[in-house]
Amino acid sequence: MSSNFLIKPTVETKFYIDYDWWETSNDDLNIYLMTHLSQEEREKLDSIDQNAVIDYIHPETGEVFQLDALGLAIQESAKQEEFITAHIGLIDSVFRAFLVNDNHPLNARELSEITGRNATTILKTIGGMRVYRGIRPYQPATEED
Repeated sequence: MSSNFLIKPTVETKFYIDYDWWETSNDDLNIYLMTHLSQEEREKLDSIDQNAVIDYIHPETGEVFQLDALGLAIQESAKQEEFITAHIGLIDSVFRAFLVNDNHPLNARELSEITGRNATTILKTIGGMRVYRGIRPYQPATEED
């Protein structure tokens, strides 16, 4: 049994995208990620080698890490002002908030500030038994893990 069932989330509970969830889901992460691309980034992606790996320098931290073409396209789309708007669904909006923040754990209040959505509504949606798009409560690794 997953330890997630032992957590009763509050507005202070941190969440994140559990990419391991995608390994066992019936959904394809790459296809879902492509739905978050701007039209411009989709067109660029169609015209380049998608298997190419690029060194990417994080604009705020200066950290260098490798991204594939889709990862780079997501980073570029996330920089656009209209990446998170009221015109997209709540789950997509929350998912994009994690993409923008490099999947650092965020609570419902922080997600509310980023998405412009109500914190209680966010919590009721992502804090229940059902896992949407891999968004789960964050549990720091323990020494036993």
